[in-house]
Amino acid sequence: MLLHVSPEPGPLLLVALMAGLYLFGVSRLTDRGDAWNRWRTASWLAGLLVVAYALVGGIAAYDTALFSAHAVQHMLLGTVAPIPLALGAPVTLALRALPLRSRRLLVKVLHSRVARVLTFPLVGFAVFIVSLYGLYFTGLYETSMRHPALHTLLHVHFLAIGCLFYWPIIGLDPVPGRLPYWGRLILLFVTFPLHALWALAMFTTNEVFAADWYSALGRTWGSSLLSDQQTGAGLMWAAGELVGAMVFVALFVQWSRADGREAAREDRRLDRLRGSATDQVRGDVPDATGTKQEADRETEQERQRQPDPEAELVAREAAYNAWLARLAANDTPSPQQPATIRNRARGAGQGR
Repeated sequence: MLLHVSPEPGPLLLVALMAGLYLFGVSRLTDRGDAWNRWRTASWLAGLLVVAYALVGGIAAYDTALFSAHAVQHMLLGTVAPIPLALGAPVTLALRALPLRSRRLLVKVLHSRVARVLTFPLVGFAVFIVSLYGLYFTGLYETSMRHPALHTLLHVHFLAIGCLFYWPIIGLDPVPGRLPYWGRLILLFVTFPLHALWALAMFTTNEVFAADWYSALGRTWGSSLLSDQQTGAGLMWAAGELVGAMVFVALFVQWSRADGREAAREDRRLDRLRGSATDQVRGDVPDATGTKQEADRETEQERQRQPDPEAELVAREAAYNAWLARLAANDTPSPQQPATIRNRARGAGQGR
């Protein structure tokens, strides 16, 4: 099960194509002197490796004979692989590496109404939970066993739903309507208990899913149908809790880094204010009373200008959208421009 490889050309070609396109985009950036985080490349390739193993490895060879093998395949495609794929930031890479016309088309897609609906976190959450309960507690699971095309479509569905759920929560790509970090944590707190309840329901039921299909196979080795189903449910339960803990840790790390960047920006702003106040004191001021009134007025104006957290999130999203618009307009700094402008463009591409 660990070392076997099934010669399935379709999944292998798809994985190779996705890896090749990503590496080609990275090479275009490096050839023109732009930097790209190596951890993002490693995350993308690791996610594709998980997808390849789930589709052509030993798990895939037994996915229609053992429910436990199907459960592992389900978790790899729907829960494990989407996380490193989201951390690979392929959309950001495409926005920086694509030609002008393709870049404009991608920006339009990102700002379309369909993209806003699909990337809204509650949509991914609802589809994720409904898919879990709807597949196994209806006749759809056994139907997918009897029709290979539907079985393949089910694999695509697992991977797509996993990406749809994890991309707005932990992904680094620009997505419209992204929740603040505390909102994403609440969504995770709600999702994984529901996942645990679903696995518990599968573990405690005495009904064998797709019993007619498994009985017709005439399998004489391994555990009984019900015992194998309970093994698969237990694996889903344990894997879901483990992956949930990993996502929590990664999200907390992202949140702390974002707070650190925000604190650094605030320190720079305060330094500028202190420098301005010092210059004003050294200038021609009528008297001490006028200086105090002017300082009080500036303090009040600065207090009014300070946004609340929600307004700050909106402003940051608007700034990132403006950066995407500049990319679409081919507003890429040339080598003859000052180095500071190029550094700002790189920082905007990697900040999210």
